[in-house]
Amino acid sequence: MLWVLVTLGIESVLYFAVWWLEPRHSKNPLFYLFLTFALFWGLYRSLANWIYLLFIKGTPHREPDTGLTVDVFTTAMPGEPYEMFEKTLTAIAQIRYPHQSYLLDGGNDPALKSLCDKLGIHHLDCRGIRGAKAGKVNYALTKSSGEFLLVIDPDHIPEPDFFDRVLGHFKDPEVGFVQVVQGYYNQGESFVSRAAAEQQYNFYGPTLMGMHGMGTPVVIGANCTFRRTALDSIGGHAEDLVEDLCTSLRLHSHGWKSVYVPERLTFGLNPEDLHSYFKQQLKWCTGMYNLFFRDYFRKFFKLTIGQKLHYFFAGTFFFEGVATAITCILPILFLFFELYAVEMHLDEFILHLAPYALISFGISMYSQKWFRHRSEKGLLWRGMVLFKGAWPIFTLGFLYWATRTKVPYLPTPKTAEKGVFTNLVFPHIAVIVLSIAAIIYTLITYDRFVTGTKLMIFFAVCNIALMMPAVVVAHAGLLRKKKEIRA
Repeated sequence: MLWVLVTLGIESVLYFAVWWLEPRHSKNPLFYLFLTFALFWGLYRSLANWIYLLFIKGTPHREPDTGLTVDVFTTAMPGEPYEMFEKTLTAIAQIRYPHQSYLLDGGNDPALKSLCDKLGIHHLDCRGIRGAKAGKVNYALTKSSGEFLLVIDPDHIPEPDFFDRVLGHFKDPEVGFVQVVQGYYNQGESFVSRAAAEQQYNFYGPTLMGMHGMGTPVVIGANCTFRRTALDSIGGHAEDLVEDLCTSLRLHSHGWKSVYVPERLTFGLNPEDLHSYFKQQLKWCTGMYNLFFRDYFRKFFKLTIGQKLHYFFAGTFFFEGVATAITCILPILFLFFELYAVEMHLDEFILHLAPYALISFGISMYSQKWFRHRSEKGLLWRGMVLFKGAWPIFTLGFLYWATRTKVPYLPTPKTAEKGVFTNLVFPHIAVIVLSIAAIIYTLITYDRFVTGTKLMIFFAVCNIALMMPAVVVAHAGLLRKKKEIRA
Protein backbone atom coordinates (compact mmCIF):
# COMPACT_ATOMS: atom_id res chain seq x y z
CA MET A 1 0.00 0.00 0.00
CA LEU A 2 2.83 2.41 0.83
CA TRP A 3 4.48 1.77 -2.53
CA VAL A 4 1.18 2.51 -4.26
CA LEU A 5 0.58 5.70 -2.26
CA VAL A 6 4.13 6.97 -2.67
CA THR A 7 4.06 6.24 -6.41
CA LEU A 8 0.85 8.25 -6.70
CA GLY A 9 2.44 10.98 -4.59
CA ILE A 10 5.46 11.21 -6.90
CA GLU A 11 3.16 11.37 -9.92
CA SER A 12 1.17 14.18 -8.29
CA VAL A 13 4.39 16.14 -7.70
CA LEU A 14 5.40 15.69 -11.33
CA TYR A 15 1.89 16.68 -12.48
CA PHE A 16 2.18 19.97 -10.57
CA ALA A 17 5.83 20.56 -11.51
CA VAL A 18 5.30 20.12 -15.28
CA TRP A 19 2.47 22.65 -15.19
CA TRP A 20 4.20 25.17 -12.90
CA LEU A 21 7.43 25.16 -14.92
CA GLU A 22 5.74 26.04 -18.20
CA PRO A 23 7.61 29.13 -19.56
CA ARG A 24 4.37 31.08 -19.99
CA HIS A 25 3.97 31.26 -16.20
CA SER A 26 7.15 33.24 -15.54
CA LYS A 27 6.66 37.02 -15.45
CA ASN A 28 9.75 38.18 -13.56
CA PRO A 29 12.52 35.54 -13.82
CA LEU A 30 14.17 36.44 -10.49
CA PHE A 31 10.97 36.51 -8.43
CA TYR A 32 9.68 33.44 -10.28
CA LEU A 33 12.87 31.60 -9.29
CA PHE A 34 12.45 32.57 -5.63
CA LEU A 35 8.79 31.58 -5.56
CA THR A 36 9.55 28.30 -7.32
CA PHE A 37 12.17 27.46 -4.70
CA ALA A 38 9.75 28.28 -1.87
CA LEU A 39 6.87 26.22 -3.25
CA PHE A 40 8.96 23.26 -4.34
CA TRP A 41 10.67 23.14 -0.97
CA GLY A 42 7.48 21.70 0.51
CA LEU A 43 7.30 19.14 -2.30
CA TYR A 44 10.93 18.15 -1.71
CA ARG A 45 10.32 17.66 2.02
CA SER A 46 7.33 15.43 1.24
CA LEU A 47 9.42 13.31 -1.12
CA ALA A 48 12.12 12.99 1.54
CA ASN A 49 9.59 11.83 4.13
CA TRP A 50 8.06 9.35 1.70
CA ILE A 51 11.45 7.74 1.02
CA TYR A 52 11.73 6.78 4.70
CA LEU A 53 8.32 5.12 4.56
CA LEU A 54 9.47 2.72 1.86
CA PHE A 55 12.12 1.28 4.19
CA ILE A 56 10.04 0.82 7.37
CA LYS A 57 11.38 -2.14 9.30
CA GLY A 58 10.55 -3.55 12.71
CA THR A 59 13.12 -4.42 15.36
CA PRO A 60 12.70 -7.92 16.85
CA HIS A 61 13.48 -8.06 20.55
CA ARG A 62 16.78 -9.60 21.62
CA GLU A 63 17.28 -10.75 25.20
CA PRO A 64 20.39 -9.19 26.78
CA ASP A 65 23.23 -11.20 28.21
CA THR A 66 23.70 -11.14 31.96
CA GLY A 67 26.74 -9.64 33.59
CA LEU A 68 27.20 -6.67 31.28
CA THR A 69 28.60 -3.54 32.93
CA VAL A 70 26.40 -0.51 32.30
CA ASP A 71 26.60 3.15 33.32
CA VAL A 72 23.88 5.81 33.31
CA PHE A 73 24.85 9.49 32.89
CA THR A 74 22.55 12.43 33.49
CA THR A 75 23.51 16.07 33.89
CA ALA A 76 22.53 18.95 36.17
CA MET A 77 22.89 22.70 35.81
CA PRO A 78 22.32 25.45 38.41
CA GLY A 79 18.73 26.64 38.52
CA GLU A 80 17.09 23.41 37.37
CA PRO A 81 14.24 22.31 39.68
CA TYR A 82 15.13 19.89 42.48
CA GLU A 83 11.79 18.08 42.14
CA MET A 84 12.71 17.09 38.58
CA PHE A 85 15.88 15.39 39.82
CA GLU A 86 13.95 13.56 42.51
CA LYS A 87 11.78 11.97 39.83
CA THR A 88 14.55 11.25 37.32
CA LEU A 89 17.21 9.98 39.72
CA THR A 90 14.71 7.78 41.56
CA ALA A 91 13.60 6.25 38.24
CA ILE A 92 17.23 5.73 37.17
CA ALA A 93 17.99 3.95 40.45
CA GLN A 94 14.97 1.68 39.87
CA ILE A 95 16.11 0.41 36.45
CA ARG A 96 16.18 -3.34 36.99
CA TYR A 97 19.28 -4.34 35.04
CA PRO A 98 22.38 -3.92 37.30
CA HIS A 99 24.08 -0.60 36.55
CA GLN A 100 26.06 2.29 37.97
CA SER A 101 24.49 5.75 37.85
CA TYR A 102 26.23 9.14 37.71
CA LEU A 103 24.94 12.69 38.12
CA LEU A 104 27.21 15.11 36.27
CA ASP A 105 26.58 18.24 38.34
CA GLY A 106 27.68 21.52 36.80
CA GLY A 107 26.86 23.38 40.00
CA ASN A 108 28.03 20.89 42.66
CA ASP A 109 24.70 21.38 44.46
CA PRO A 110 24.79 20.07 48.06
CA ALA A 111 21.09 19.13 47.90
CA LEU A 112 21.65 17.04 44.77
CA LYS A 113 24.73 15.47 46.31
CA SER A 114 22.65 14.47 49.33
CA LEU A 115 19.95 13.04 47.05
CA CYS A 116 22.57 11.02 45.16
CA ASP A 117 23.96 9.61 48.42
CA LYS A 118 20.46 8.58 49.42
CA LEU A 119 19.80 6.78 46.11
CA GLY A 120 23.24 5.22 45.69
CA ILE A 121 24.15 7.39 42.70
CA HIS A 122 27.67 8.68 42.04
CA HIS A 123 27.84 12.47 42.20
CA LEU A 124 30.50 14.09 39.98
CA ASP A 125 31.51 17.71 40.47
CA CYS A 126 31.57 19.08 36.93
CA ARG A 127 32.15 22.74 37.68
CA GLY A 128 34.44 24.28 35.10
CA ILE A 129 34.01 21.45 32.59
CA ARG A 130 33.65 22.98 29.14
CA GLY A 131 31.61 21.65 26.25
CA ALA A 132 28.12 21.79 27.83
CA LYS A 133 26.46 18.37 28.20
CA ALA A 134 28.86 16.58 25.88
CA GLY A 135 31.86 17.92 27.79
CA LYS A 136 30.43 16.55 31.03
CA VAL A 137 29.77 13.18 29.39
CA ASN A 138 33.36 12.99 28.18
CA TYR A 139 34.61 13.88 31.65
CA ALA A 140 32.41 11.17 33.18
CA LEU A 141 33.84 8.63 30.73
CA THR A 142 37.19 9.09 32.46
CA LYS A 143 35.57 8.43 35.87
CA SER A 144 33.61 5.29 34.92
CA SER A 145 34.25 1.95 33.28
CA GLY A 146 30.97 0.40 32.04
CA GLU A 147 31.01 -1.37 28.67
CA PHE A 148 27.80 0.46 27.77
CA LEU A 149 26.39 3.79 28.85
CA LEU A 150 23.03 5.48 28.69
CA VAL A 151 23.03 9.27 28.32
CA ILE A 152 19.69 10.56 29.54
CA ASP A 153 18.49 14.12 30.06
CA PRO A 154 17.55 15.11 33.62
CA ASP A 155 13.94 15.76 32.62
CA HIS A 156 13.47 12.22 31.31
CA ILE A 157 12.10 9.34 33.34
CA PRO A 158 13.22 5.87 32.17
CA GLU A 159 11.10 2.74 32.46
CA PRO A 160 12.38 0.02 34.86
CA ASP A 161 12.90 -2.44 31.98
CA PHE A 162 14.85 0.07 29.84
CA PHE A 163 18.03 -2.00 29.55
CA ASP A 164 16.11 -5.27 29.19
CA ARG A 165 14.72 -3.89 25.92
CA VAL A 166 17.96 -2.32 24.66
CA LEU A 167 21.10 -4.22 25.62
CA GLY A 168 20.36 -7.37 23.60
CA HIS A 169 20.99 -5.49 20.36
CA PHE A 170 24.64 -5.02 21.32
CA LYS A 171 25.17 -8.75 20.73
CA ASP A 172 26.10 -7.58 17.25
CA PRO A 173 29.66 -6.31 17.86
CA GLU A 174 29.27 -3.73 15.06
CA VAL A 175 26.38 -1.90 16.80
CA GLY A 176 27.68 1.33 18.29
CA PHE A 177 24.47 2.74 19.76
CA VAL A 178 20.78 1.97 20.27
CA GLN A 179 18.09 4.65 20.20
CA VAL A 180 14.55 4.38 21.63
CA VAL A 181 11.31 6.37 21.43
CA GLN A 182 11.02 9.58 23.41
CA GLY A 183 7.63 10.21 25.01
CA TYR A 184 6.43 13.34 26.85
CA TYR A 185 4.56 13.55 30.11
CA ASN A 186 3.78 17.30 29.92
CA GLN A 187 2.25 17.47 26.45
CA GLY A 188 -1.13 18.40 27.88
CA GLU A 189 0.18 21.45 29.76
CA SER A 190 -0.05 24.01 26.95
CA PHE A 191 -0.62 24.50 23.26
CA VAL A 192 3.14 24.69 22.69
CA SER A 193 3.94 21.48 24.57
CA ARG A 194 1.20 19.62 22.68
CA ALA A 195 2.28 21.03 19.31
CA ALA A 196 5.96 20.26 19.97
CA ALA A 197 4.99 16.68 20.85
CA GLU A 198 2.91 16.33 17.67
CA GLN A 199 5.97 17.27 15.63
CA GLN A 200 7.76 14.21 17.04
CA TYR A 201 5.07 11.54 16.54
CA ASN A 202 5.92 10.92 12.91
CA PHE A 203 9.66 11.10 13.57
CA TYR A 204 9.65 8.52 16.36
CA GLY A 205 7.22 6.33 14.45
CA PRO A 206 7.47 5.67 10.70
CA THR A 207 10.44 7.97 10.04
CA LEU A 208 12.86 6.38 12.50
CA MET A 209 11.57 2.92 11.61
CA GLY A 210 12.37 3.77 7.99
CA MET A 211 15.77 5.05 9.03
CA HIS A 212 16.31 1.73 10.80
CA GLY A 213 15.57 -0.04 7.54
CA MET A 214 18.06 2.26 5.79
CA GLY A 215 20.71 1.55 8.43
CA THR A 216 20.79 5.09 9.74
CA PRO A 217 19.00 5.59 13.10
CA VAL A 218 20.60 8.61 14.76
CA VAL A 219 21.48 9.58 18.31
CA ILE A 220 18.81 11.49 20.21
CA GLY A 221 20.71 13.04 23.10
CA ALA A 222 17.90 12.56 25.61
CA ASN A 223 17.98 8.75 25.84
CA CYS A 224 20.60 6.98 23.74
CA THR A 225 22.69 3.96 24.84
CA PHE A 226 26.27 3.73 23.53
CA ARG A 227 28.98 1.12 23.36
CA ARG A 228 31.94 2.69 25.16
CA THR A 229 34.46 1.51 22.57
CA ALA A 230 32.38 3.17 19.84
CA LEU A 231 32.61 6.55 21.58
CA ASP A 232 36.30 5.97 22.27
CA SER A 233 36.88 5.37 18.57
CA ILE A 234 35.72 8.90 17.68
CA GLY A 235 37.38 10.64 20.63
CA GLY A 236 34.27 10.81 22.79
CA HIS A 237 30.88 12.46 22.52
CA ALA A 238 30.84 15.34 20.02
CA GLU A 239 30.77 18.83 21.57
CA ASP A 240 28.48 20.80 19.28
CA LEU A 241 25.15 22.66 19.17
CA VAL A 242 23.66 19.48 17.73
CA GLU A 243 25.95 17.18 19.67
CA ASP A 244 23.70 14.15 19.16
CA LEU A 245 23.54 14.30 15.35
CA CYS A 246 27.22 15.21 15.14
CA THR A 247 28.03 12.14 17.26
CA SER A 248 25.83 10.01 14.97
CA LEU A 249 27.60 11.25 11.86
CA ARG A 250 31.03 10.50 13.30
CA LEU A 251 30.02 7.03 14.49
CA HIS A 252 28.41 6.12 11.18
CA SER A 253 31.40 7.41 9.22
CA HIS A 254 33.61 5.16 11.37
CA GLY A 255 31.56 2.13 10.28
CA TRP A 256 29.49 1.65 13.44
CA LYS A 257 25.93 0.41 13.02
CA SER A 258 22.92 1.74 14.89
CA VAL A 259 19.61 0.21 15.97
CA TYR A 260 16.23 1.79 16.63
CA VAL A 261 13.93 0.17 19.21
CA PRO A 262 10.43 1.59 18.55
CA GLU A 263 9.29 1.46 22.18
CA ARG A 264 8.47 4.33 24.51
CA LEU A 265 10.99 3.66 27.26
CA THR A 266 11.46 7.21 28.56
CA PHE A 267 9.14 10.15 29.17
CA GLY A 268 10.42 13.69 29.30
CA LEU A 269 9.51 17.36 29.05
CA ASN A 270 8.71 19.45 26.00
CA PRO A 271 8.96 23.26 25.89
CA GLU A 272 5.74 24.69 27.32
CA ASP A 273 6.00 28.27 26.06
CA LEU A 274 6.95 30.01 22.83
CA HIS A 275 10.20 31.50 24.15
CA SER A 276 11.51 28.11 25.29
CA TYR A 277 10.47 26.48 22.02
CA PHE A 278 12.13 29.17 19.89
CA LYS A 279 15.30 28.96 22.00
CA GLN A 280 15.43 25.21 21.40
CA GLN A 281 14.81 25.58 17.66
CA LEU A 282 17.46 28.31 17.27
CA LYS A 283 20.09 26.03 18.78
CA TRP A 284 19.03 23.11 16.60
CA CYS A 285 18.76 24.94 13.30
CA THR A 286 22.03 26.89 13.66
CA GLY A 287 23.82 23.71 14.67
CA MET A 288 22.28 21.82 11.76
CA TYR A 289 23.50 24.38 9.22
CA ASN A 290 26.99 24.18 10.74
CA LEU A 291 26.95 20.39 10.68
CA PHE A 292 25.76 20.20 7.08
CA PHE A 293 28.23 22.64 5.57
CA ARG A 294 31.12 21.79 7.89
CA ASP A 295 30.98 18.01 8.38
CA TYR A 296 28.62 16.33 5.93
CA PHE A 297 30.74 16.66 2.82
CA ARG A 298 33.91 15.72 4.71
CA LYS A 299 32.34 12.45 5.82
CA PHE A 300 30.34 11.86 2.63
CA PHE A 301 32.42 9.05 1.10
CA LYS A 302 32.57 7.14 4.40
CA LEU A 303 28.78 6.83 4.63
CA THR A 304 26.43 4.25 3.16
CA ILE A 305 23.90 5.32 0.52
CA GLY A 306 21.10 5.42 3.11
CA GLN A 307 23.24 7.51 5.47
CA LYS A 308 24.21 9.90 2.68
CA LEU A 309 20.53 10.47 1.94
CA HIS A 310 19.50 10.89 5.55
CA TYR A 311 22.19 13.38 6.53
CA PHE A 312 21.40 15.40 3.41
CA PHE A 313 17.69 15.46 4.30
CA ALA A 314 18.49 16.34 7.93
CA GLY A 315 21.08 18.97 7.05
CA THR A 316 18.72 20.84 4.74
CA PHE A 317 15.65 20.50 6.96
CA PHE A 318 15.71 24.03 8.39
CA PHE A 319 15.86 25.77 5.00
CA GLU A 320 12.10 25.66 5.58
CA GLY A 321 12.56 29.07 7.24
CA VAL A 322 13.98 30.68 4.12
CA ALA A 323 11.27 29.11 1.96
CA THR A 324 8.50 30.37 4.26
CA ALA A 325 10.03 33.87 4.41
CA ILE A 326 9.91 34.04 0.62
CA THR A 327 6.26 32.97 0.47
CA CYS A 328 5.44 35.64 3.07
CA ILE A 329 7.26 38.49 1.32
CA LEU A 330 6.51 37.95 -2.39
CA PRO A 331 2.69 38.30 -2.24
CA ILE A 332 3.08 41.62 -0.41
CA LEU A 333 5.53 42.92 -3.04
CA PHE A 334 3.25 41.70 -5.82
CA LEU A 335 0.10 43.34 -4.47
CA PHE A 336 1.65 46.65 -3.37
CA PHE A 337 4.17 47.26 -6.14
CA GLU A 338 2.96 45.06 -9.01
CA LEU A 339 6.23 43.11 -8.99
CA TYR A 340 4.78 40.16 -10.83
CA ALA A 341 6.50 36.83 -10.26
CA VAL A 342 4.00 34.66 -12.12
CA GLU A 343 1.11 34.81 -14.53
CA MET A 344 -1.34 32.03 -13.71
CA HIS A 345 -4.95 31.65 -12.65
CA LEU A 346 -5.90 30.65 -9.12
CA ASP A 347 -8.30 27.93 -10.26
CA GLU A 348 -5.57 26.31 -12.41
CA PHE A 349 -3.13 26.45 -9.50
CA ILE A 350 -5.60 24.72 -7.17
CA LEU A 351 -6.51 22.15 -9.82
CA HIS A 352 -2.88 21.12 -10.34
CA LEU A 353 -1.91 21.20 -6.66
CA ALA A 354 -5.01 19.38 -5.36
CA PRO A 355 -3.86 15.82 -6.25
CA TYR A 356 -0.61 16.35 -4.34
CA ALA A 357 -2.46 17.80 -1.35
CA LEU A 358 -4.96 14.95 -1.20
CA ILE A 359 -2.42 12.15 -1.68
CA SER A 360 0.01 13.74 0.76
CA PHE A 361 -2.77 13.89 3.35
CA GLY A 362 -3.65 10.26 2.64
CA ILE A 363 -0.04 9.13 3.09
CA SER A 364 0.20 11.09 6.32
CA MET A 365 -2.92 9.48 7.77
CA TYR A 366 -2.04 5.97 6.57
CA SER A 367 1.47 6.13 8.02
CA GLN A 368 -0.02 6.77 11.46
CA LYS A 369 -0.44 3.01 11.81
CA TRP A 370 3.25 3.07 12.80
CA PHE A 371 2.81 5.75 15.46
CA ARG A 372 3.93 4.43 18.82
CA HIS A 373 0.73 5.07 20.79
CA ARG A 374 -2.94 5.34 19.88
CA SER A 375 -3.18 8.74 21.62
CA GLU A 376 -0.84 10.19 18.97
CA LYS A 377 -3.16 9.60 16.02
CA GLY A 378 -5.38 12.22 14.44
CA LEU A 379 -5.09 15.50 12.56
CA LEU A 380 -1.85 16.94 13.90
CA TRP A 381 -2.56 20.56 13.02
CA ARG A 382 -0.95 22.09 16.12
CA GLY A 383 2.48 20.76 15.24
CA MET A 384 2.18 22.04 11.69
CA VAL A 385 1.22 25.62 12.58
CA LEU A 386 3.85 25.85 15.34
CA PHE A 387 6.51 24.62 12.93
CA LYS A 388 5.43 27.15 10.29
CA GLY A 389 5.42 29.83 12.98
CA ALA A 390 9.10 29.18 13.69
CA TRP A 391 10.21 30.47 10.27
CA PRO A 392 11.88 33.65 11.64
CA ILE A 393 13.98 31.49 13.99
CA PHE A 394 14.99 29.14 11.17
CA THR A 395 15.88 32.14 9.00
CA LEU A 396 17.86 33.69 11.86
CA GLY A 397 19.76 30.43 12.29
CA PHE A 398 20.68 30.53 8.60
CA LEU A 399 21.90 34.12 8.96
CA TYR A 400 23.93 33.15 12.04
CA TRP A 401 25.58 30.39 10.04
CA ALA A 402 26.21 32.64 7.02
CA THR A 403 27.79 35.38 9.18
CA ARG A 404 29.66 32.89 11.42
CA THR A 405 27.87 34.27 14.48
CA LYS A 406 28.53 32.08 17.50
CA VAL A 407 25.44 30.73 19.23
CA PRO A 408 25.97 29.35 22.75
CA TYR A 409 24.68 25.92 23.74
CA LEU A 410 21.29 26.76 25.26
CA PRO A 411 19.67 24.09 27.43
CA THR A 412 15.92 23.96 26.93
CA PRO A 413 14.23 25.44 30.04
CA LYS A 414 12.74 22.75 32.28
CA THR A 415 9.92 24.96 33.58
CA ALA A 416 7.46 27.16 31.70
CA GLU A 417 8.43 30.80 31.28
CA LYS A 418 5.46 33.03 32.03
CA GLY A 419 4.76 36.30 30.30
CA VAL A 420 3.75 37.93 27.05
CA PHE A 421 6.22 37.39 24.22
CA THR A 422 5.24 40.08 21.71
CA ASN A 423 8.89 40.63 20.77
CA LEU A 424 9.11 37.05 19.49
CA VAL A 425 6.32 37.51 16.97
CA PHE A 426 7.11 40.92 15.46
CA PRO A 427 7.82 39.24 12.08
CA HIS A 428 4.49 37.41 12.26
CA ILE A 429 2.61 40.61 13.12
CA ALA A 430 4.39 42.42 10.28
CA VAL A 431 3.35 39.72 7.79
CA ILE A 432 -0.26 39.81 9.01
CA VAL A 433 -0.56 43.61 8.95
CA LEU A 434 1.20 44.07 5.60
CA SER A 435 -0.73 41.21 3.99
CA ILE A 436 -4.08 42.64 5.11
CA ALA A 437 -3.02 46.11 3.96
CA ALA A 438 -1.87 44.73 0.60
CA ILE A 439 -5.16 42.91 0.04
CA ILE A 440 -7.20 46.03 0.92
CA TYR A 441 -4.97 48.19 -1.27
CA THR A 442 -5.45 45.80 -4.18
CA LEU A 443 -9.23 45.65 -3.81
CA ILE A 444 -9.50 49.45 -3.65
CA THR A 445 -7.03 50.53 -6.34
CA TYR A 446 -7.11 47.83 -9.00
CA ASP A 447 -9.73 48.46 -11.71
CA ARG A 448 -9.27 44.90 -12.88
CA PHE A 449 -7.15 42.01 -11.70
CA VAL A 450 -4.25 41.00 -13.90
CA THR A 451 -3.49 37.30 -14.26
CA GLY A 452 -1.98 36.10 -11.02
CA THR A 453 -3.53 38.69 -8.68
CA LYS A 454 -6.07 36.27 -7.23
CA LEU A 455 -3.30 33.73 -6.69
CA MET A 456 -1.24 36.27 -4.72
CA ILE A 457 -4.29 37.22 -2.63
CA PHE A 458 -4.77 33.53 -1.94
CA PHE A 459 -1.13 33.22 -0.81
CA ALA A 460 -1.51 36.31 1.39
CA VAL A 461 -4.63 34.88 3.07
CA CYS A 462 -2.82 31.58 3.71
CA ASN A 463 0.09 33.47 5.27
CA ILE A 464 -2.25 35.37 7.57
CA ALA A 465 -3.85 32.11 8.70
CA LEU A 466 -0.45 30.45 9.34
CA MET A 467 1.03 33.43 11.22
CA MET A 468 -1.96 34.05 13.48
CA PRO A 469 -1.53 31.03 15.84
CA ALA A 470 1.99 32.12 16.83
CA VAL A 471 0.70 35.59 17.70
CA VAL A 472 -2.13 34.15 19.80
CA VAL A 473 0.21 31.75 21.61
CA ALA A 474 2.71 34.54 22.32
CA HIS A 475 -0.07 36.47 24.07
CA ALA A 476 -1.60 33.52 25.90
CA GLY A 477 -0.26 34.92 29.18
CA LEU A 478 -2.12 38.17 28.58
CA LEU A 479 -5.34 36.27 27.90
CA ARG A 480 -4.89 34.29 31.14
CA LYS A 481 -4.39 37.50 33.09
CA LYS A 482 -7.63 38.93 31.75
CA LYS A 483 -9.50 35.77 32.75
CA GLU A 484 -8.01 35.96 36.24
CA ILE A 485 -9.07 39.60 36.58
CA ARG A 486 -12.62 38.74 35.55
CA ALA A 487 -12.67 35.87 38.03
